[in-house]
Amino acid sequence: MKSKTYFLDRALHWSGALLLLFMLMSLSSQLHNVDWDIKGQLEHRQDAVEIHAVVGLILLVLTLARIIFPYFAKGHIPRVVPKGPKHALFIMVTHIAMYICIVLLVVTGLIMVNNYEIPLQIYGFDLSPSKESFFEFFPKVHAVHMLLKQAIWWLICIHFIGIMYAKK
Repeated sequence: MKSKTYFLDRALHWSGALLLLFMLMSLSSQLHNVDWDIKGQLEHRQDAVEIHAVVGLILLVLTLARIIFPYFAKGHIPRVVPKGPKHALFIMVTHIAMYICIVLLVVTGLIMVNNYEIPLQIYGFDLSPSKESFFEFFPKVHAVHMLLKQAIWWLICIHFIGIMYAKK
């Protein structure tokens, strides 16, 4: 029988995974592929960016909780047994890369909302617009954010292939 520790670990994993997929698929398209005339451009952009930022911060908290949870867990959390030292290294590198990528996505996202061209409110904090920063600094950070978005998709695919390999 699986322990409460195992179920909590799985809940953290899958809630973070589903939140990440939701952000990548739904919120990204809401930011980039929606007709802004429905709500009005300003209100739609504010809502889309604010929701994206809030969900990103929740994802960061879940990710950090998942990283530190095993150190405080009372029971043993069963993991996939590596098929050798190279497989163990592959698992470790993939997970570290995923965690780093998620943290960097949140960091670049926070930098972007602090340099956005319209007023935003995130967790009760009012962020004033900055047209100068938006046109000078924002595009550079946005380019890095988009590279990280591509990287996380690749890492998700690599993670999935690794799971299939470990289960065979």
